[in-house]
Amino acid sequence: MSTVILANGDFPRASRLREALAAAEHVVCCDGAAEALLASKLRVPDLVVGDLDSLPESVRRAWPERIVCIPEQETNDLSKAFRVTVGRGWVDDILILGATGKRDDHTLGNLSLLFDFARETPRVRLWTDYGAFTAVPESATIPCRPGQQVSIFSADASQPITARGLAYPLHKLRLERWWNGTLNEALGDAFSLQFPAGTPPLLVYSPWPACDAKSPRAAASALPWNHIHFCGCGGVGMAGLAQIALDAGARVSGSDLVDSALLRRLGELGAEVHVGQDAPLPAATELLVYSSAVPSDNPERQEAARRGIPQCRRGEFLARVAPRFQRVVAVAGSHGKTTTTAMLAHILRACGRTPGFMVGGAVNGWERTAAAASWDILVTEADESDRTQELLLPDLAVILNVDDDHSWAIGGTDALEGSFATLARHSLATLTWDTPDLRRILRDATRLQALPTEAADAADLSALPVPGRHNRANAAIAVAAAEHLGVARDRAVAALATFPGVQRRLTLHRVSRDGRHVVVDDYAHHPTELAATLATLREQYPGHELTVYFQPHRPERLLRYGGRFAELLARHAAHTVVVTPFLAWEDAIADADPRRLADAVNARRPGSARTAPCDGAALAAEIRALLAAAAAPQLVAVIGAGDIISVIRHLEQP
Repeated sequence: MSTVILANGDFPRASRLREALAAAEHVVCCDGAAEALLASKLRVPDLVVGDLDSLPESVRRAWPERIVCIPEQETNDLSKAFRVTVGRGWVDDILILGATGKRDDHTLGNLSLLFDFARETPRVRLWTDYGAFTAVPESATIPCRPGQQVSIFSADASQPITARGLAYPLHKLRLERWWNGTLNEALGDAFSLQFPAGTPPLLVYSPWPACDAKSPRAAASALPWNHIHFCGCGGVGMAGLAQIALDAGARVSGSDLVDSALLRRLGELGAEVHVGQDAPLPAATELLVYSSAVPSDNPERQEAARRGIPQCRRGEFLARVAPRFQRVVAVAGSHGKTTTTAMLAHILRACGRTPGFMVGGAVNGWERTAAAASWDILVTEADESDRTQELLLPDLAVILNVDDDHSWAIGGTDALEGSFATLARHSLATLTWDTPDLRRILRDATRLQALPTEAADAADLSALPVPGRHNRANAAIAVAAAEHLGVARDRAVAALATFPGVQRRLTLHRVSRDGRHVVVDDYAHHPTELAATLATLREQYPGHELTVYFQPHRPERLLRYGGRFAELLARHAAHTVVVTPFLAWEDAIADADPRRLADAVNARRPGSARTAPCDGAALAAEIRALLAAAAAPQLVAVIGAGDIISVIRHLEQP
């Protein structure tokens, strides 16, 4: 009578593990693994055990009568599941799956539990996608195959062990270090282990035949879902995750309310996409991923809830995908994430690496904003706006800055700073700038490296192809991150000489033949970003008259930062047109009125500001007329993160 205990680590991917799970007489599932089991459709568990702190509503609805709550925190969920299994009498043959992969510390803890479990049951094993750990409670002869790799572990450094039938036999050897008994090899179809009765059990590990040699992680990089639906996949973040899911071999479908180049590109890559969100979900959907713009009453989300299909936010899905890579670099911060992520990915590619990447904007000349590549390194942005960056467990966190943006949406400034602090604590190493605020916020970070702020002014970064001191700072920290990954500084700096830049970041769109008239656009939507953009434009074009078409992004930002926006626009721009704010799926706020911003600019620079609706065709025609009639050199900057980009699209039409 076999029993599988499914733990909270990586869900089984190898076929032998999935077959064992499906065929087991009993399955006891730790609560953190229940959602993945539900999504897999491999089988229904007998019991779901744990403190239930990580049990989603979909599981509660699907298996309410199978849930066993053990709230105490003195033991982990695997121990609780084992205790319940023994209590039910299901002890003849216990196989533990899913106990490795997500957290190395949890892996070590779960392996150590095998020594304890072996004292209570005659046969207990732990399988991974790569091999099997078997607890040996007393001296025994172990069946094997000739040439099989064998490693032996002891929990008692004083325990004398004799092993015969191995290439390197042991004679009353005490394994004082964990590595002392590893990397042995069976000579025939069995080997024997002898050790004193009453001493602790031994653990024996052997890789599966296909994994005897060191196996690349890429061989097991497929995701645990066969069909994933992305609700709201016209945005760059969702589209990027869908692209990585396609790279992993999953079937991908998706929808968005409006057509877009990103949506069409997903279709070209093999996804089943459509415009509108009222079509039925595909029958085989195992997971629905939704963007932050998709409310709970969305028809697709409601259908998924009715059908018991698990759902997760974009950032949660990223946190589930990231552990499939050997190493993860998470680039976080209130400003500069997209450019820094793109710079680091560009450096690695130019230096012969094949990184996976998730860039939150279109990089000039790149066909995609995201890719899995070799499943070695993932360079990804981390999102503070919904705190999902806290779910990541990166090898390196690059934290650029912490400003007050999004604080209103996640519980205030303390919560925002706490989110960055949590990301740093979850990271094996953290790279940031040496400022008092960042030192304070990240004081509990592991292996903190703080760059001096003057690193942004290094002479070898003065010839970057993208302008502005903020970009030199982005480049400096991208180079430091590349060094952390083993790239020499001179090679990293040389690679940046060919960095193509990111669209909507000081992007040059039109230059008159004589160079007197210039049109650029930029994504700035926070005062810190607007200050950097305007300072760079004045630095680049000191003799041009500057006209800014500025669209505030979200009513809350206009309400909070109106005074700072006004001060910057009045200082730098000869003329300002405040375009109707982009609501970003939020409700309008009466006090967040663009006329108030225009009035505040005029109070500082009389007669320089007015408002206009966001009509791309009309504003493009206005800009053409301005450039045609102007005698002095003109610089027109179209700035904002919303639909003001339609102005540029109309300008680029013949």
